[in-house]
Amino acid sequence: MTPDTLVADVVIVGAGPEGMAIAYAFTQRGVRDVIVCDTDGSGPPGDPGPAGGGVHCDPDVPALAAMAWAGTQLFENAFDVLGEDVGYRRCGRLVGVDGPDAAALDAGIAMRRALGVDVERVDACAVAAVWPEAVTRDFAGFAYEPRGGYADTRRTARAFARAARRGGAAILPCAPVAAISAGRDRVTGVRLSDGREVAGGTVVVAAGADSPALVAPLGVDLPVRGTREFAVRVDVGRTVEERPVLVDLVSRRHLRPDGAGRLLLGALDPAADAFDDELAARATAYFAARFPGFRDVAPIASFGIRGDAGSDRLPVIGSVGPDGLFVAAGCGEHGLGIVPAVGMLVADLLCDGASGRPDIPGTDFRPDRFTARARSPRPRAPLATLGGNPAPDPDPAPGPDPALSPDRA
Repeated sequence: MTPDTLVADVVIVGAGPEGMAIAYAFTQRGVRDVIVCDTDGSGPPGDPGPAGGGVHCDPDVPALAAMAWAGTQLFENAFDVLGEDVGYRRCGRLVGVDGPDAAALDAGIAMRRALGVDVERVDACAVAAVWPEAVTRDFAGFAYEPRGGYADTRRTARAFARAARRGGAAILPCAPVAAISAGRDRVTGVRLSDGREVAGGTVVVAAGADSPALVAPLGVDLPVRGTREFAVRVDVGRTVEERPVLVDLVSRRHLRPDGAGRLLLGALDPAADAFDDELAARATAYFAARFPGFRDVAPIASFGIRGDAGSDRLPVIGSVGPDGLFVAAGCGEHGLGIVPAVGMLVADLLCDGASGRPDIPGTDFRPDRFTARARSPRPRAPLATLGGNPAPDPDPAPGPDPALSPDRA
């Protein structure tokens, strides 16, 4: 360690929304000696796209739905909690399915309602009232989430970053992480691309699709893959008022208004390397079939949004590899709504050894659930003090701790 080495209790690798939310959650727990470092691809995208900024409770896994519901409540109160507007639009969210998926739709609604999520089943007539241009006869039913919507990914990351700074965290600009440093059996910090070292006894990797490459040199096979969502912005030649986000599971598309006279169309199943002219042609064909009421559709921009997903479509959150290494990856495909709860869960697991919410058990996302693909780590001791020194006892099993309020998210 040189005199120029930076030192922190917790080093977070990843300056996107997840990394900033984790830093904020640590400061809310009283752990203020936190440094956030960027990677080449972990920052928020320039354009959030339909899924990247999504705030909704669609997941069919109870713990994920509970995370998204906690996030929805924070986004609704972002100015009071974080001190600034994050561009949240509470426009509602409609998810439509065909006949074979109708039973799963009803089961998902029942599960989410049991968690307290505001969601209900509606029919095609209700959808036609808000999307009159759409053909809905091939849908068997819809789930409607009135408190769903979308937010601005960049503004959300900045808001969490500023709130974390006010709590004592530091954000390092310009020099991305080149490697995670480790001794024989534990991490010691990170090395930046400019040669500087950041020392820390706990390193949290929340770098999205970059996470597997960062932890691989430490012997960790992280089952997270990169994804890319392709989207098209179209002009429809007339004013389109605020409407619910429409998720079309029959055609595997989703759509929302995007300013005066514009709509944003995204694909749920990204096509490899499809872009520009091909995307525009697909968008035009989709509108002709699904939205014949829009007669003057003109694609004006196409773009891709980089993301990440766990191999079983669940996030990977927990300790891996050498002592002190922790990951929070595979969160991207579930939208922006789960980000606040990801931050809470990481801080709880590292500070207390267990989730603070019984409805969001950390065991659901443990990396060692992939027994055939990842080495099970030894149990980690929680951070017993604000100085980050490990306690002598291993992680306790998750217990019925009091639920956290949205203000703590």
